[in-house]
Amino acid sequence: MSYDPAAARQEESATSERQVVLKEFILPVYVDKNARRQALERFEHEASMLQRLDHPQVVKLMDFFIEDHRGYLVLEHIDGVSLHSLVATGGPLSDVRVRKLALQMCSILEYLHSLSPPVVHRDFTPDNLILSNSGTLKLIDFNVAQQRESTTTGTVVGKHAYLPPEQFRGKPTPQSDIYAFGATLFYLLTGQDPEPLTPSHPLLLQENTDPALDKLIGCCTDLDAARRPANTADIRLLLAPPTNDCG
Repeated sequence: MSYDPAAARQEESATSERQVVLKEFILPVYVDKNARRQALERFEHEASMLQRLDHPQVVKLMDFFIEDHRGYLVLEHIDGVSLHSLVATGGPLSDVRVRKLALQMCSILEYLHSLSPPVVHRDFTPDNLILSNSGTLKLIDFNVAQQRESTTTGTVVGKHAYLPPEQFRGKPTPQSDIYAFGATLFYLLTGQDPEPLTPSHPLLLQENTDPALDKLIGCCTDLDAARRPANTADIRLLLAPPTNDCG
């Protein structure tokens, strides 16, 4: 089981005889009309977002429907484990492995941020990155993702240890996902969530960390979005020695 939010469960599809994941949204009945409308909007938002996405490293939406005051997303089943579980059970990963995973993350973010307008995932964390048994990294959970102009103010969502200052202010940009990317690399190398609203440096906890990798993570988690890598192309350069300076 690779998708583990409490509202999701894995079932065997009766029609196609292959495993899928059902993600369930409760659509409350005996509540304020606004509460029910908001629940329905969250369901429709994620379904609509996933319908627009088409990338081999993004979880696929197979179908969606509403039944008995519940909304269901029928999602691709990924036979694998989240990066959070991978580290929690096996300990921090080597520099070499983290670099390889980082390049796969770049491919995901490059696709999302190249869309018009860019898709900002807003929850790019080890829990939402699934490493399949075939070695492919896939991104799940688009419940809070946004596809809109960066000048629009939104709500504060996501795991606090992975949120940059602008996301706390409700104004996420593609650079917000880059901050979360750097924070995720920190977790993979140390086995610890990063300190909220603090540039991350795994070298302070793991003395054998490659200084170039530590520098990349520090750049990505700079509190000033303008000083982070502008895009995944810049990150790829920082991943390939010799590395460049921030900004």
